[in-house]
Amino acid sequence: MRSLLLTCAISASLAPQVLAQVPVQQAPIQKAPQMVPTELRSHDFGTVARSAKTEHRFPITNIYQQPMQISSVRTSCGCTTPIIEKQILQPGETGSILARFNTGTHTGQKKATLTVSITAPVFTELQLNVQGYIRSDIVFNPVEINFGTVAEGAGKTLDVDLAYAGRNDWKVLGVTAAEPFLKPSLQEVSRKNGQVSYKISVELLGNAPAGSIQTQLTLQTNDNRLTKVPLALSAVVQSNLEVSPQQLALGELKAGETVEHRFVVRGMKPFRILEVQAEDMEVQFDPPAEPKAVHLVTLRITPDPVKGKGAASLTFKTDLPDDLSVNSKLTYNFARQSGTVESAKPLAVLP
Repeated sequence: MRSLLLTCAISASLAPQVLAQVPVQQAPIQKAPQMVPTELRSHDFGTVARSAKTEHRFPITNIYQQPMQISSVRTSCGCTTPIIEKQILQPGETGSILARFNTGTHTGQKKATLTVSITAPVFTELQLNVQGYIRSDIVFNPVEINFGTVAEGAGKTLDVDLAYAGRNDWKVLGVTAAEPFLKPSLQEVSRKNGQVSYKISVELLGNAPAGSIQTQLTLQTNDNRLTKVPLALSAVVQSNLEVSPQQLALGELKAGETVEHRFVVRGMKPFRILEVQAEDMEVQFDPPAEPKAVHLVTLRITPDPVKGKGAASLTFKTDLPDDLSVNSKLTYNFARQSGTVESAKPLAVLP
């Protein structure tokens, strides 16, 4: 009996050591700070005018090897409206959460916490923060400078009115633009009994690059509480020649396999497609006989299994002046002999 009791005592003393070696399974909730770097999780709008268009985009990257689903985003304050701009992100893809500061319905110092919920491939949440001070004594009409769609090289000029109510000596000292293709100017229209109005003009020059433009003008004032006033500006400069899709993933291919895909090539005036070239792959198509402003082109693409690098650029050459051409980027990979399906985990290399 004595030996039996001694054996039990020794076993009991060793039990915690044995149990300590058994790994404990973690809870399914995972935190992924790499999705939005810490330094990009907060944004200060600063001091802005009443009813001014005030927005900020938080980048969010899918760090997993499976598609990531952003299911919802909630806000702690009605002063900010959060918008998911793309709910499904592919591995390595970067989307954004748009934070819209509601300057038309709120004034004073405001701040909000935005909680983003991700439900696939794992469940996790992350928080984003915004703040700013909304002035009620400055109003822009319209609330932003929006050029809409402008043809490349055409240029355009727009005006915005600024109204101020307060100090008799309040002044706008100047206006500047962050982009060299924007030329702003300023004119004081009236001043009486603390009511001041200005006309702000800005010219979008013909050398503006094609694509979407999201920027702002900055007004300098003599107000110590508000030395700089931002004014949002947006435009879409339409290229003289563009292709869709601009990027295409061909997926996994067998050696020597040919894939077909349709491209839309659009110009500002009728043109012909003379040739389509790509490095390390064979490209065949039937050249359109007649000039058109929009071409639907079906390409037969065969990547070279020996020289192919997994990425290439298609070049559509046309008969437009200056031998104008446009590019579309392709990615692909060749099927391996064997492979395994991995569980959800972060990518080894982030973009």
